[in-house]
Amino acid sequence: MSPLPPGSYRPPADRWGSFTKLAARLPEGSVVVVDRTVARFHPTLLPTLEARKPRAIIQLVGGERAKSLISLQKVLAGGINLPRSGTLVAVGGGTVGDVATVAAHLLKRGVRLVQVPTTLLAAVDSSLGGKGAVDLVVRGRVVKNPAGVFHYADETWLCPELYATLSDAQVREGSIEAWKMVASLDASLFKRYVRTPPSLEKLVKDARGLKEGVCAKDPYEHQGLRRVLNFGHTFGHVLESLSRFKLSHGDAVGLGILWALDVGRHLGITPEPVAHEVERALARGPGVLGRDRAAELAHRASLKDVAALLDADKKAGAQGELRMVLLTAVGTAEVVDVMPKTWRALWPAWTRGARP
Repeated sequence: MSPLPPGSYRPPADRWGSFTKLAARLPEGSVVVVDRTVARFHPTLLPTLEARKPRAIIQLVGGERAKSLISLQKVLAGGINLPRSGTLVAVGGGTVGDVATVAAHLLKRGVRLVQVPTTLLAAVDSSLGGKGAVDLVVRGRVVKNPAGVFHYADETWLCPELYATLSDAQVREGSIEAWKMVASLDASLFKRYVRTPPSLEKLVKDARGLKEGVCAKDPYEHQGLRRVLNFGHTFGHVLESLSRFKLSHGDAVGLGILWALDVGRHLGITPEPVAHEVERALARGPGVLGRDRAAELAHRASLKDVAALLDADKKAGAQGELRMVLLTAVGTAEVVDVMPKTWRALWPAWTRGARP
């Protein structure tokens, strides 16, 4: 067990192997949060966990609904008897991992956390970096991630057999998040990916390595260095909300990247050849959805609703400016304050599915 207080920053302890083998590491008397769908697709999962005599196994319905205060209350109640020296285990995708991270931070003012990502998206991104958050309903709209914590996992178990049942859409959205980091952080790796598509395991290892390189320099976002990881997230979160979360997070980020490239070109920050190269690579590589899907969502929304979602976003500034991540070159990005008039000027083209 780590000598550090539960949840404090530590280099990631990634453990690859079968779930059955890694579960033998789990202390008896732990509390486990499991995505109900994952348990159904992997029938040996629950018996394997039960053999470790947990205090409780809490099943949640995955997806964005897992990130509600109701789900958080369910996990906290299930873990009420967990001692501060105990372990909370999150077995599921990013949303289950998010609510479990918040619960691990709150229970007894911090308990040990083990992440077991079961989606590619969670493996490459959300299970690393210590962040956990829940959504809130504000004036009838779901606002993503306004209430959250930093609570780093002691270990992350990466079990390839859990990814074997993922749909093509789930693989795509995880791949988009990985390519996002490569496009904004590592030009040489981006070129290699364009030449030779990576295997799933390499994609996960590369993406986690890139993200950890950023998080290690700014583990609690005190310096703003981690903002570069939000490439595509500003408008990605808007599109996700406008779809009422029928659009997956990874697909939303992919469309958000296209719009971020447009903003960068409009401001003269992202050179046209860079924007063209990245957009083409994302279409051919992970398979980012087309602009017509973003237009379909944008067309049904009022500018007032969009502005309200942007204002509520944790990346918005006090004067309504958007702190957006924009590419200056492949593998290089900077955070830029973008005034509302900029995205409003691009909005008509976006609602038509056009590249401004």
